[in-house]
Amino acid sequence: MNFSTPVRYINQLYLVTIVLLQVYAFQKMHSEPLNIAVIETAGQENKQASIFKNEIVLLFEGDRDVNFISYPIRPDEDGDRIDSLFELASQDATAELILVLDIAGNQSLGTRSTFTKPTFLPFVINARLRGLPLSGESSGKENLNYLTVNFDFADEIKTFGAVAQFKNAVLISDPRVEKTFASGIIEEVKAQAQRAGVNLSVETYSGDISALTLPADTDAVFYGFLPSSTEGEIKALIDHINERGIASFSLIGEEYVNLGALATNNPTTDWEKLARRTALHMEEVLLGTPASELPVFFESSNSLIINMETSRQIRIAPSFDVLSEATLINELPETADQNYTLTDVAKIAVEENLSILAQRFQSERAKESVKDVRGNLLPQIGASVSYIDRKDDTALVRTGFEAENQTDGSITLTQSLFSEELWAAFAIEKFSALSERELEKEIELDIIQTAVNAYLNVLREKTSLEQERYNLDITRENYRLAENRVSVGEETAADLFRWESELANAKQGVLAARSSFVQQKQILNQILNRPISEEFTTSVETLENPALLISDPRISTLIKNVYDLETLTNYFVAVGLEQSPELKQIEANIEASKRQLKSDTRSFWLPDVSLIGEYSSNFDEERAAGGTPAEDEDWSVGVEFSIPIFEGGSRFARTRQSRLTVRQLETNLRDTSNLIEQDVRNNLERAHASYNSIPLAKQAEIAAQKNYELIQSSYEQGARSITDVLDAQETLIDAREASLNAVYTFLINLMDVQRAIGAFDFFLTDTQRMDLSDELIMRVSEQN
Repeated sequence: MNFSTPVRYINQLYLVTIVLLQVYAFQKMHSEPLNIAVIETAGQENKQASIFKNEIVLLFEGDRDVNFISYPIRPDEDGDRIDSLFELASQDATAELILVLDIAGNQSLGTRSTFTKPTFLPFVINARLRGLPLSGESSGKENLNYLTVNFDFADEIKTFGAVAQFKNAVLISDPRVEKTFASGIIEEVKAQAQRAGVNLSVETYSGDISALTLPADTDAVFYGFLPSSTEGEIKALIDHINERGIASFSLIGEEYVNLGALATNNPTTDWEKLARRTALHMEEVLLGTPASELPVFFESSNSLIINMETSRQIRIAPSFDVLSEATLINELPETADQNYTLTDVAKIAVEENLSILAQRFQSERAKESVKDVRGNLLPQIGASVSYIDRKDDTALVRTGFEAENQTDGSITLTQSLFSEELWAAFAIEKFSALSERELEKEIELDIIQTAVNAYLNVLREKTSLEQERYNLDITRENYRLAENRVSVGEETAADLFRWESELANAKQGVLAARSSFVQQKQILNQILNRPISEEFTTSVETLENPALLISDPRISTLIKNVYDLETLTNYFVAVGLEQSPELKQIEANIEASKRQLKSDTRSFWLPDVSLIGEYSSNFDEERAAGGTPAEDEDWSVGVEFSIPIFEGGSRFARTRQSRLTVRQLETNLRDTSNLIEQDVRNNLERAHASYNSIPLAKQAEIAAQKNYELIQSSYEQGARSITDVLDAQETLIDAREASLNAVYTFLINLMDVQRAIGAFDFFLTDTQRMDLSDELIMRVSEQN
C-alpha cells in the first residue's frame, strides 16, 4: 500500500488552508477601516498635522479607509493633560495606532515607561539630549517609534550667519514647549551658540506682542515651535521683528519664511519626507514589524531658503554666493506702489512720455506759426509819436523855419490786396502744421509700440531669470548626485569637476539674467517718464485680455486659418495705408511743395498789390516869431504794385527745385506705401507663426521634461554620461523658456501688427472693438 499519496494530499490541503487563512486575514485587514488615535493641538490650523494626515491617507488609499480619532489638547493645557489624553487613546479599543502631532506632547511622552499600543512620535527634538530610549538605530522600547534629528544649534548659526551677521540672538519659543525641556537641554543649546560666537537668550511668546521683551542689543531672532499661537499671531510677531529691522530665522521650516521670516534651513519637503516616513512605519507595524525595531533617526536635507521680500524690507542683503546656493522666494517684488498691465503701459505712455510731450509742444507751436503767417494777410497798423528839441542858437531856429521843440504823431496802415508770396506762405504753413500733427500721431504710435514691447520684454526677462534660477537648482541637484556617486566609488572625480564648472556657469547665468531684467525695467521706467529705479510689479498677461481684439475667440480662429489670414491681411493693408501718419505727412508735404511750385511759377507775372495809408498830426511846438507853423494834420492813401523784373535767374532755379521736390516726395510716398504694406504683411506672418507656436512650445517643454527625467534617472544609475545629462538639461531649459515666453512673443508680434496698421486695440471702446470684430468676420465670410 502506498501511503505517500494521501500524505502528499494532506500536506497540499494544509498549505492551501494556510494560504486561504492568510488571504482571508489580509483581506479582512484591508477591508476594515484603519482607526488612528491622534493627539493634536486644538483651536488652530496645524499645517504640519495636515501634511502627516494626507501622507497616511495616500499610503493606504485603495487598501484601507483611514479614520483619525482626534484627542485635542488646548495650547494652555499642561503635561498632565497630555498624559491623561494618552491614557484615553491607549484605552480606546477601536484605535490600532496612536500618533502624537502635538509638539509639546512629542517631547514629554517619549520618556514614558510603557506603551500599550504602537505609538508614533515624529517631532522629537534631539532624542539624545532628552534622554529618550535608544538601542542602536531604534528605540528598543516596546510599541514606541519616534523620529528625531540630531540638532546642532551651532550648525544653524553658521548657516544663518552667512545670510546676516549677528552676535546677540534670541530664541523665541512656545511656553508649553519650553516647559518640556529640562534646564540642561536649554543650557546645552546656549553653549552650542556660544561656541559659534553668539550670545543666546530664550524668550517665550504666547500670542501677545506687548508681553514680548527683547534685549536692546538683539540683532537676530530664531523662531522655534509656536503651537500655542494662531497663524495671525505668528504673522504679527514676524511683522514686529521685521519692523525693528532684525534678521529672523525659522528653525521649524518654510512655513514661517512664507509668513515673513528672513530664512530657514529646513524646507517643506523635510516635513513631507518626515510624514511619509511615519506613514511607512505605520504600515510596517501593521504588517508585523515591532515598532521598537524601526529606525528613529531622520536626516534633514538642510536646504537654505531666503525670503527676498523680507531682505528688502529690513535692508539686509546676503552675498551673491549665499543667494546662488539658496532657494529664493519673493525674489522679485510681488507688491509695489505701482502695478502695470499691458493696457496701463500703453495709456500711460501716451500721457507721460517726454518725446510725445515735446512733439505736442511742437504741434502747438506749428499752429501758432500758422496764425503768425496769416497775420501778414491782415491789415498792418502802426503808430508812432516823436518829440524833437533843437538847439536855440541855430539860424533856422532863430528865424522860425524850425521849431525849438515839437511833438508829432502818426498812424500808418498797410493792407496787402494781393500777394502770391504771402498766400503761398500761409497755405504752406498750414500744410506744415498738418504734417506736425501727423508726426505727433506717428511718435505716439512709435512710443506705444516701444512701451508695450518694453513691458513684454520685462516679462520675458523675468521668465529668463526664473529659468536661470531653475537651471541653477537642477545643476546643484546634479552636482550633489555626482558627489554621492564619487563618494561611493561609482564615478570618478572628473564628473564632479565638470559639474563644478557648470555650477559656476549657472551662477553667472543668474547674474546676467538679473542684470538684464533690471535694465529692462529701467528702460520701461524711462519710456513712461517714471523715476528710473522705481520698483513696479507686472500682471500676468494672457490672450484673454479684454482690451485686445484677439480675446474674441472668433478672431483667434481666423488667425489659425491661412486662407482667412490672407483676407484679414488684405483688409489690414488697406486700413494701414488709410491710417498711416507717415503717408499723411508725406501727402501734406507734397501739397505744400505743390503750392510752393505754383507760387514760384506765378512770380514771373503776378504782381503784389498793397494799400498804403498814413495819417499824421502835430500835437505841440514852440517856434520863433515870424516862423511858419507846422501843419496840424496830414494824411495820404495809395496803392502800390510791385513785381521783380530780373533776379539773376534765381526764380528759374527756385521753380526747378520746387518741381523736383514734388517729384521726390511723390516717389517717397510710393516707397513708403510699399514699405507699410510689407510691414503689415510681414508682421501678420510672424504673428500667425508665433500664435500657432504656443501649443507646440508647450508640447516641446513636456517632451523635454520627460526626456530630462529619463536621462537624469539613467545617469543616477550609471547608464548615461554627464554629456547626455547636460544636453538634456540645456534642451529642457530652452524649451521651458520658449514655452513660458510663447504668449509674450506672440503679443510682441501682435503689437508690431497694430503699429503697422496705425491703431492699437487699447484705445478702442467696447462697442468699437465689437464692431471691428464683426467687420472682420463679415469680410472673411464674404470672401468665402
